[in-house]
Formats: sequence, C-alpha cells, structure tokens
Amino acid sequence: MKLTPKNDTLHELFERYQASKGEIQSKLAEFKNVPKEEHFYELCFCICTPQSKALHALKVVENLKTENFFLNPFDATDILRNPEHYIRFHNQKAKNLVSIQMQWSTIAHQLSLDTNAIQKRDWLSENIRGIGMEESAHFLRNIGEFGVAILDRHILKHLVELNVIDEYPVSMNRKLYLEIERKWKEFCEKVHIPMEEMDLLFWSMETGVILK
Repeated sequence: MKLTPKNDTLHELFERYQASKGEIQSKLAEFKNVPKEEHFYELCFCICTPQSKALHALKVVENLKTENFFLNPFDATDILRNPEHYIRFHNQKAKNLVSIQMQWSTIAHQLSLDTNAIQKRDWLSENIRGIGMEESAHFLRNIGEFGVAILDRHILKHLVELNVIDEYPVSMNRKLYLEIERKWKEFCEKVHIPMEEMDLLFWSMETGVILK
C-alpha cells in the first residue's frame, strides 16, 4: 500500500488532527451515549443524508420528532422536499422512513444482540430498505458502534489524496467496499489515528465543523 501522500497531505492531516483531536474524541463519546430511544431517529437521519446536506437531514429529523413520527408514521414527502431543508430523492426516502418504522422492533432486536459492528452492518444493509453499506456504517457510528467504514464521496476523495486508494471509484459493490475499508484500516493503524477519528477529521476539513 502506498503511504506517500500528494502535496504534503499527510503533514496537513497530522496538524489538523492535533488541533481537533479533543473535539473529535468528545463527539465520539457523545455517540456512545446516545439513548436507545433516539436510535430510531438516528436511522432516519442516515436515510436522509445520502446526496443531501447533513444540516438539512437534521432539520427533517426535528420535524419528524415534532410530529411524533415514530408512534404515528405518515408520508413525510412534504417535509423532505421543503426548500428550507430539501432532501434529494424525497419520494423514495419518505417511503423508506415508513418502512423502517414498520420494521423497527426487528431492527432494535438486531441492535441488542451481542454481535460486532461488522455483523450489524451486514444485517442492516441486507435487510433494511434504503440502507446500504455506507448508511448502515453511518448509523452504527452515530449510536456508538465503531469499527466499520463510512465510505461516502467526501471520505473517498481524501483517501485518494492520501494515496490510500489509487482512484475514486466510479461505482461501488460490496467487494470493493470491503477492500477500500481494509486499506483504510491499515492506513489508520500505520499513522496511529483511529478510523472513526479520521472520519470526523475528514469531515471537519470539508465543512469546518464536526457534526455526525
């Protein structure tokens, strides 16, 4: 595996990490303490985020909570397509939100099992509508289940810049996802930055904030 980044990217990574380490670790501790009753809405958030702004997804979740979506599910299309917090693919995602509400007892049971994050990620991505490898990993990280990679486009861009992977993948299947995840974990071990911390570091470098 290559470990010579382009344009002193690795040096910048270490500098940014040292400056943000405390805040990053504090955020990860928050994830570990998310109450179980909030897990459903964390999954709603991760359903909404692909190809949409995280802040918009947070606004949508606030609206769903206000309307008590968990106990009284409804077609949330109008909420998702609101121009103030627009979510792409709102029609399909609204259907997915109802679907996970209907399956929640099964999902919650799987989350309660004494299995690791990889096993939980695999079950979620194989059994829940609208949840792939990336969204499953994102959800698990947000409820304090660490050890799986969130390979969204921003993360992949940074992995290319660091020469962890040779090029940005045009498409992503399960085999490629696991291969990139393996390379990223190896890189994290070599530079002594945990993958979950590096994930939030990449996001802070993109947006200037550490969100989720």
